[in-house]
Amino acid sequence: MKFNERQNQIMELVEKRQRVSVHTLAKTLYVSEMTVRRDLAYMEREGALRRYHGGAMAIEKDMDYSIDLRMHINEKEKRDLAKRAERYLENGQTIFLPASSTCAFLLPSLKRYEDLCVITNSVQFMLLLSKMKIRCILSGGEYVEQNKMLIGRGAEYFLRSVNSNIAFLACDGISEDGTVSVEDEHTAEIVRIGFQNSEKRIILADHTKLGRKYTYNICRTEEADDILVI
Repeated sequence: MKFNERQNQIMELVEKRQRVSVHTLAKTLYVSEMTVRRDLAYMEREGALRRYHGGAMAIEKDMDYSIDLRMHINEKEKRDLAKRAERYLENGQTIFLPASSTCAFLLPSLKRYEDLCVITNSVQFMLLLSKMKIRCILSGGEYVEQNKMLIGRGAEYFLRSVNSNIAFLACDGISEDGTVSVEDEHTAEIVRIGFQNSEKRIILADHTKLGRKYTYNICRTEEADDILVI
């Protein structure tokens, strides 16, 4: 990848601090915040860093971002995806929502509907749904604090025993050959089970997931009822 002098300076700051705001970058480099945002957008497309709402962070191959941090990565796109997904919501549905920063943005929309039931492996989702007085069925399993979710055989065994009317599923990659995949083995199995046990399957993905393929397959694009990409 080839960057200009300013973009190289941005890269150095991001790698040194791991996470830097747009405001700090603009102030340090004596340029406008709009210029910094354009640079960050280009640098993200080149795979040099990752943007979040208000800044950028370094990419480390072995880093597993927490769900709280992932909520800020491509936040606008995730909010827009949730709005587009609303057209599939109806009163009286049983909905499968796996632990995912993308799926999390759909939760506020649920309070506008009646008699819903959400099946999830996300402890975070369960707590939010309880405040909205929405019925929630939480899987068992081993608790992972970083992502506030339940995984493992306990979660998988339980989720195989329940069905849903609709599943909203996030992924890490949608390749050119139509493979929908994720990079985590435990997440893959839980999402696969939700996919198989649902009458309707909706895949949600922001544009950064396109053209990528990871280790664990979820499904083929033609097997989903709809794929929403922004």
